[in-house]
Amino acid sequence: MNPNKVTCNVKFSVKPRSMSKSEGFAFKVEPEGLSIDPHKHKYVTVYFSPTEMKQYGGVFEAVVQGGELNPKQGKMSFEIRGEGTLPSLQVMKPDEYEADGTPVLKFRKTRIGKDTYMQIILKNEGQVPATARFDAITNDAYSFEGTSMNHTISSKQNHAFDFKFTPKKAGIEKFVMTF
Repeated sequence: MNPNKVTCNVKFSVKPRSMSKSEGFAFKVEPEGLSIDPHKHKYVTVYFSPTEMKQYGGVFEAVVQGGELNPKQGKMSFEIRGEGTLPSLQVMKPDEYEADGTPVLKFRKTRIGKDTYMQIILKNEGQVPATARFDAITNDAYSFEGTSMNHTISSKQNHAFDFKFTPKKAGIEKFVMTF
């Protein structure tokens, strides 16, 4: 906010709080400078782009060019913090697992040429959106039902993916799918 009767130019910056390697720095401010008309205000954006799971810290600073350097009129600074995290998905369904811990969809016995449907339900237990992307299915007996084999799941939400089993011959069919 420019409380004066004259336009002012302000430079913005973000800097590391310290040179400590234990605390990362992942902040960027845009724009780096603005001209603010009398009795008006403008917004700047501080971007946070962590690259690791750790604490990040920095100092935001706004300095009026040609202004007084006392904290009440010409300069403002404050601490900014963030924490890096990774996307996280949990398999809610199926609830059966192989001996090695791999989830398994066990379709019931199905007549040749008939369809059986099952779902894989994924839940995002993390704090950031996570995208689940299934690899292309290369087995004629199985197909993905839906418009897209990938979906971004918001934090604390779940999403169901539908799969169809249509056997072409008698016997046990096995197929490994990855996501």
